[in-house]
Amino acid sequence: MDTPQYSPYYIQINELYIDTVVIDDTEFITLWCFTVLDDEYKFIYLGCDFTQFNQILIGAGDKGKEIALHIANILNNQHESPTLIPIKEQFDDYLELTGFDLIVYEPLAVDDDFEDEFEDDDDLPLEQLLGGGSHSDNTSQKYLIYQLDKLYPSKIFEPEKLQRESLTEQFEDDSLELAQLYYDYLNASENGYSECEARQVAGLEKELFFRMARKAADLWS
Repeated sequence: MDTPQYSPYYIQINELYIDTVVIDDTEFITLWCFTVLDDEYKFIYLGCDFTQFNQILIGAGDKGKEIALHIANILNNQHESPTLIPIKEQFDDYLELTGFDLIVYEPLAVDDDFEDEFEDDDDLPLEQLLGGGSHSDNTSQKYLIYQLDKLYPSKIFEPEKLQRESLTEQFEDDSLELAQLYYDYLNASENGYSECEARQVAGLEKELFFRMARKAADLWS
C-alpha cells in the first residue's frame, strides 16, 4: 500500500523569543525558543535554514546584528558539531522577534526521550522554567517541533477601528477580530501562499467563517 503523501498544515505565529541556537554539520539550524500558542507561552523547537535564520537576525534589529557577528566568528573557527550557542546566557536576554508573521508547519508531539540530559534547573527547557511542565513526569512531557516555512513583516493589511454608535462593544470586538483574520488571509496571499494555504494560515478554512471575516473586513474598511 502506498504511503499517503504528507501535506503540511500551516499555522501562523507572531512572537518569537530565542534562547539557544543549535548548529550542526547540515544546512539547517535548530532554535530553542518560546512563542505564544493558543494564548499561552510555550517552549518549541523551530527548524530553519541559514537564509531564514539570517532573515530572523535582520528582523531582530541591532541585537540580531550583534548575534550574527558572534555566530559568524564561531563558524569561522573550529567548532564542535553540534554547537550550542546560549543566547540568553551570553547576551543577558532572549533574541526577540516581533512585528513579523512566521508561517510554520504544524508541530509534531514527541515523547520525551532525552529528559535525562537536563541535570538541574539551569538546564531545564523554557517550558518548565515558565511553569509549563513537571520535571518528574517522564510520561506526559511533550515537545513541540516546528519547521519554518516563511516569515515576513506583519500588518501589511490592518483594519482601522471606527467608532460606530450602533454597534455594541462586544460586537465591535468580535467583528474586528474576524476582520483581522481576513487581513491575515490577504497577508498570506500577498506572500505567495495558495488560496487554500492562505485560508489555512488565517484559520478560515470553513466557508462560513471566511465569508463572515470578509464581510467584517468590509465593515471596518
